[in-house]
Amino acid sequence: MKNTVLLIFCIITSVSCAQEAAHTTLSSKATQSIDTLFSKFDRLDTPGYAIGISKNGQALYKQGYGSANLDYNLPIEPSSAFSIASVSKQFTAACIALLILENKISLETPASDYIPALKKYADTIRIKHLIYNTSGITDYHHLKRKSGKSWITFNYFDIDECIATSLAEEQLQFKPGDQWDYCNVNFMLLTKIVEKVSGQAFSTFAKVRLFEPLGMKNTLINDDITQVIKNRVTPYNPRTEEYITGYQEYGVQIKTEGVYIQHPRNSPHYGGSGVVTTINDLLKWSENMVTKKFGGQAFYDLMHKTIKFNHDRDNQAFGLYIGDFNGRKIVAWDGGDWGISTQLLRFPEEGIAIIVLSNLGSGEAFRKANGIAEILIDEGILK
Repeated sequence: MKNTVLLIFCIITSVSCAQEAAHTTLSSKATQSIDTLFSKFDRLDTPGYAIGISKNGQALYKQGYGSANLDYNLPIEPSSAFSIASVSKQFTAACIALLILENKISLETPASDYIPALKKYADTIRIKHLIYNTSGITDYHHLKRKSGKSWITFNYFDIDECIATSLAEEQLQFKPGDQWDYCNVNFMLLTKIVEKVSGQAFSTFAKVRLFEPLGMKNTLINDDITQVIKNRVTPYNPRTEEYITGYQEYGVQIKTEGVYIQHPRNSPHYGGSGVVTTINDLLKWSENMVTKKFGGQAFYDLMHKTIKFNHDRDNQAFGLYIGDFNGRKIVAWDGGDWGISTQLLRFPEEGIAIIVLSNLGSGEAFRKANGIAEILIDEGILK
């Protein structure tokens, strides 16, 4: 009878027994501090966050705050599936890393060997220039679409249109290697190289060669907007004057009434983005950065390899950047898009990983991740 009452209580309060168990891996003070950081979103009438924290590959804390879908008041959980925007880049780069380790391509391989349209440029763009955002290619969203429509993700467009728009430019912005310029098309082109080398669709290659071996069973490349994705969260933006004006500038007329703007993603672009995943799966990815069971030391070293080019930026690796947080080395990348804010932050020397995913475009996931890191430092968990 007591067990039945306890089970009913867990269900009624929307706190699973598994979540309660997760609290035991951190001090109650630490979990309370983390929960306080997200207390504004710990209700079902607002979008929110999913977080995951691990140390040496073992999960310390997983939690959800807010609603995955405001139409139905579905709670965000560690199994909720988020589009992770530019955090996707490290997975595109990981696919390239696998092909490099198999000696099928190298960082010095001319990208035009697989993308003939690049041959028109006088300077050779190599795979390394794409990986390290130093190709000189103009990113698609800085250019006009032939249709005249905006690049807002309400409107349909795919990576072929993005690539064609960028490569229609007759000149590169600069000689490859001379400047650093963040460019999503670089990573879209990398997916095309993976497809040419492997003979598989990029989504299939990523699934079979990367996600499945890592046990990331709820992670995929969202290359089909009609695909049904289990536990997918809905993206939102605040319905503020700033956002309303922003939408109007993109040709989208919306009402002023209401608190949030629902923003479905109708453009299946990927490479620079497009990964849908969960906290549970990203903890597995972070675990492998500690155990190195998948890919071994060679894969780890390549993923973290930095190169010095003819510019000052030398801290980027394979869809990752190397930085500093209060004197501690970090490896990270953050993502943001309409209705999306994400951050995957690792402290490799301490074995700590912090993941924050939000279905709120103004969520500033990187600030929340930094806030969690500060709590872990205060509690002595992050030395």
